[in-house]
Amino acid sequence: MSDIILTSSRPLQDSLSFHISGSKSISQRVLIINYLMGESEKITNLSSSHDTEILNNCLFPSVPQSELNLANSGTSLRFLISLFALKNIEITLTGDPYLFNRPVTILIDYLNYLGANIYKENHKIYIRKGKLIGGEIFLKKMKTSQFISSLLLISPYLKGGLKLSNLKNIPSYSYVEMTISIMQKCGARVLQKDDSISVMESKYTLPLNQVESDWTSASYLFLCFLFSDIKKITISRLLKKSTQFDSNIIDLFNILGIHTHFLNQKIVLTKLDHHILPKKIEWDFTNNPDTSLTIISACFGLGIELRATGLETLAYKESDRIQSIFQELRKFDCIVTTNKKNNICIKSGENRKSHHYIDINTYNDHRIALCLSPLTLLGYTVRIDNRNIINKSYPNFFNDLIKFGVIINNKNHTT
Repeated sequence: MSDIILTSSRPLQDSLSFHISGSKSISQRVLIINYLMGESEKITNLSSSHDTEILNNCLFPSVPQSELNLANSGTSLRFLISLFALKNIEITLTGDPYLFNRPVTILIDYLNYLGANIYKENHKIYIRKGKLIGGEIFLKKMKTSQFISSLLLISPYLKGGLKLSNLKNIPSYSYVEMTISIMQKCGARVLQKDDSISVMESKYTLPLNQVESDWTSASYLFLCFLFSDIKKITISRLLKKSTQFDSNIIDLFNILGIHTHFLNQKIVLTKLDHHILPKKIEWDFTNNPDTSLTIISACFGLGIELRATGLETLAYKESDRIQSIFQELRKFDCIVTTNKKNNICIKSGENRKSHHYIDINTYNDHRIALCLSPLTLLGYTVRIDNRNIINKSYPNFFNDLIKFGVIINNKNHTT
């Protein structure tokens, strides 16, 4: 691991421009769909994230392999299990030990119910010859919506199609809606009712060869802009009618004094004059949990009390993000309380001072590094224990952070 020290200085410009690579969530889904179509044309603005690189390399290896290492890419793991079961390919999936602490068993059970032959031993998943067909699955309560997306993406190719019933208690359902939207754009026939999703047996007919930029990554630029003296920033390529629910950060940051204007597949951010900040915000992040850490950091930085709900899935990410953010914000003299439902309340402590040196443990989680690094712009000196962890979703972030006036030092901090 390579640690870095972040300190702030004055930016050289009043206006900045940024380009963010494609949405990681959309890219992962498009790769699976295009693979099923036999489509090999290059995808414009594909995500530059490590997760997408892993999935792409697994789908199109330079040399055929009987075992694939997925590192810590949970999405790749879940999507590939269904894909290889459909294609009846005998293969073994492995990765970092923590990857197999993340939920996956229910997905394997569903696929085996449909005729697959999959089992998990230690830190490996074995996919063997089976006979996958369609049918109806009555869904149990689950910890991630990726199980649903994984099944849906292959469902047009199942004999007889697939019906998923009992959609209650599915977390982050907005990602299921994203999957369905992309499938329909690619020619799949999907019928969605109140408590079921039915996919007709068919094939994808229209490949997607262009990906919108990532709104979750954009949230960190919103955060940097909020804390900086910059007057205007432009970010491309982001769409007003987006399938990414994280685009609702526009509403959240408007409450915090940031105005968003759409212009030719770009957004232009400016600051509202004479804006009065609220003393307290209550927000439900059920449909966009990935941006919750950004808003937690924003509210702490502005001294706003935040009561955040809908965070249940954060416990099953690259780290237990509820506990990770709890531990790290305490170092900034932030009062953090949680309850059994994983709701969070944050308040700035009375002893909060900037210009303090804060040693950040990222817990091998990219979003912890991404949401806390911008606090440097408030005067903190921040050490990040692993600079490369951001490669999982936003490899260029620290280069973009420099544009705001942040100085990056690769040497260990000394007092």
